Amino acid sequence: MELPVAENKTGATMELPASENKTAREPDQRPASPQPQADSSGFKFLTIIAVLFLTVNSADVAYRSRHDPPRLSFVVFAYSDLMMLLFYLKKMERLPLEGRERLKFPVWALSTALILAFSWRVAEVMPPVLAVVVWLLSGSVAVGGFYGLFIYRETEDGGVVDHAYSPPKKYEISPEEKV
Repeated sequence: MELPVAENKTGATMELPASENKTAREPDQRPASPQPQADSSGFKFLTIIAVLFLTVNSADVAYRSRHDPPRLSFVVFAYSDLMMLLFYLKKMERLPLEGRERLKFPVWALSTALILAFSWRVAEVMPPVLAVVVWLLSGSVAVGGFYGLFIYRETEDGGVVDHAYSPPKKYEISPEEKV
C-alpha cells in the first residue's frame, strides 16, 4: 500500500497514512449536507420563557408600585404595548409580503409609543440638556421608522423610487480603472 505524500512550506515531504475506512470520492461529489429543520421549537421555548419572565417581572413591579399611580400606569402601559407589538410582529411575520402593508401602521404606532414612553421616563431623571438629547434621539427614531416603513420604496430591480440621491444599483470598475 502506497502512502500519500504532502509537502509543507519548507519543501520537505512527509508521508501521510491513508485511512482504510474512507472511500474515494470524485472532486465534484460531496456528501449531502443535512437540510435545516423548519421546526422552531427551540425558539418557541425561548420566546415563552422570555414572555413569562417579562410578565412575572412586570407583575412584581406593578405590585410594588401600587401606591404610585404614575409608575403603575407606566408599567401597565409598557407591558400592554409591548405585548401588542409582539402580537402584531408575529402576525406580520406569518403573512405573505403583500399582506404586511396593512400591519405596518400599528407596528410603527406601537413601537413609537413605547419609545416615547421610555424617553419620558428617562428624561424625567436627566439634567435638562441631556433630556433634550433624549427627546431628539427618540424623535429621530420615530421619524426614521416612519420614513423607513411608509416613504422609502424600492423598485423590483433594487433601485430606489423618487430619490435622486440614491446610490447606483451596481457600480462595476473597469479593468482600466483598477490600475
